Amino acid sequence: MILNILLAAAVSASACPAAPRTTDGLRAAEAAWVAALRERDPTTLDCLLDPDFSDNDWRGGLRSRAEVLAALPGRGPGEPVVGELSLRIEGDVGVVRGVSATKDAAGKLQRRARFTDVFVHRAGRWRAIAAQETPVLDQGPS
Repeated sequence: MILNILLAAAVSASACPAAPRTTDGLRAAEAAWVAALRERDPTTLDCLLDPDFSDNDWRGGLRSRAEVLAALPGRGPGEPVVGELSLRIEGDVGVVRGVSATKDAAGKLQRRARFTDVFVHRAGRWRAIAAQETPVLDQGPS
């Protein structure tokens, strides 16, 4: 029994690594989020999303943490890509803004959106508490 508890704690600690309260730590958390989407990795996404996380998605819907995690395995094809990142930290709150898109098999960017991700630094790591996406209507050349 004690061994099982210790193993669970070790798995939890390795699955949810610490991240410094710096822009590098915040950038790493954002990159881990994108990688978790690409790899359809529920363990990493579970670590990153705060229990009270909510997402105002690009269609105008509001999705809870549970809904985001449940949708991960059925995520559509294509590779998530982010760019134009700007990061800001105020105390224990971090804000990441940028442009996200999905790269199709031919390398063309699809469904571009501007996003804002809000994180809080708790227990030595960054946790996402909110996300907002707004479609980029002028897709321009890609």
